[in-house]
Amino acid sequence: MNPILQLTRRLVEAPFVPEIDGIRLRHYAGPEDIAVWLDLRRRAFARQRLGVGAWDERDFAREFLEKPWWRHDAMWFAETRRMPSASCEPVGTITLARRGASPDEKPVIHWLAVAPGFRRHGLGRMLVATVESAVWRAGQRQVWLETHSGWQEAAKLYAALGYEQVQAG
Repeated sequence: MNPILQLTRRLVEAPFVPEIDGIRLRHYAGPEDIAVWLDLRRRAFARQRLGVGAWDERDFAREFLEKPWWRHDAMWFAETRRMPSASCEPVGTITLARRGASPDEKPVIHWLAVAPGFRRHGLGRMLVATVESAVWRAGQRQVWLETHSGWQEAAKLYAALGYEQVQAG
């Protein structure tokens, strides 16, 4: 059995992006966000034993910055303030990738990560809806993603959001 699940969802109406009290979204702001993303990825996948190893700045560059589809405004960070005077803490991230050549390119959810203490509070749903909304505004009506079959939490989230497995063939 292939450990990678390929999923898709058709968008039939403009996605609603829920707001979460105390959470703000922002785009990738530059090289200083590489360490932020790497730390968030480490925290989000710390308990996963399948398909996740340690990464550094070179891995980030290969995965994002060196890709022809990369754009800073296609990566979002969700941040919160734990206390009114505290600085923002990154608690989630998602990226919109593009696979294939125009005009047949597919919009793909790439690297959804939510810090463990912020799961099951709607943050993953908000991040996915943010990507879906960007896809909708671009005039496309289907979103794709891949996840590891062993990542049951992720598979359950995507199923709850209406994503269905693509049948090989």
